[in-house]
Amino acid sequence: MIEIKNDNDMIITREDGSQELIKILFFFHNDERGKDYYFLYTEDNPDEVICMSSADGQSLEELDDEEFDEANQVFEAYMEDPKIQEAKGQ
Repeated sequence: MIEIKNDNDMIITREDGSQELIKILFFFHNDERGKDYYFLYTEDNPDEVICMSSADGQSLEELDDEEFDEANQVFEAYMEDPKIQEAKGQ
């Protein structure tokens, strides 16, 4: 189960009841699929970003190949955006 705290934080509760705070780099919504796609990382490892989807706002799912390709394109556009690079100080 997931709980989105704000635009930057998500708490994941596992089946055993343990919880983990995950940071949200950014997210987007795909109207055709009716899903939100979250680019996530942990504070311990900010360079390792993963993408997961959610159709119900309560659980995360792995991406299929088509979703992965789309997410990769979105991530590359995000990383190449001059405004993002400026905000990061690069």
